[in-house]
Amino acid sequence: MELIDVEVENLGPLNDAVGFPVALYEMTQDLPAYLEAAGHGLTLADVAAQIGSPDVAGIVCSQLGDQALPRAVYDNAMRTRPLLQAAYAECFTRNRLDALVFPTAILTARPIGEDETVELLGQRVPTFASFIRNTDPGSNAGIPGISLPAGLSGGMPVGLELDGPAGSDRHLLAVATAIEAALPALPAPPSLAR
Repeated sequence: MELIDVEVENLGPLNDAVGFPVALYEMTQDLPAYLEAAGHGLTLADVAAQIGSPDVAGIVCSQLGDQALPRAVYDNAMRTRPLLQAAYAECFTRNRLDALVFPTAILTARPIGEDETVELLGQRVPTFASFIRNTDPGSNAGIPGISLPAGLSGGMPVGLELDGPAGSDRHLLAVATAIEAALPALPAPPSLAR
């Protein structure tokens, strides 16, 4: 196994152009359709009213009624998505990579009450965006990803994320299995430690 330092070109701007526009627009279309087809008798507003996390509730509520993301913004994001996918493909090919390896999240879990913002590098930043920062781009590109438990930091669990080239799901699982076997035994989670 060889580790090399790489960068996916233009990852931040491409992901920003795709991420929330696609996720928010598709949520407003797909979740109500699912709720209706499943016969739950709930609307998107009903679901939003039950979300316990203020930052996530704010995101979902921002898509109700006239505030919802316009179809044109979604269409533009879908035109940009192939550029995000191509940036990943180019990085994997140029560097002959089996997987990208990085921390699943940039922070360990936060205490209840730190729902809207968290401290990161001495600044208060949005919680949701901070926790999805590392896994969001690969998800938006539609490439396979897997998170392995990698130990504890300050008593809280941390994960090791692996993203693979498009269509490499089985190979990525094999890579993850090999890495998991090489990791030291994990301590018991804090709530189960005796």
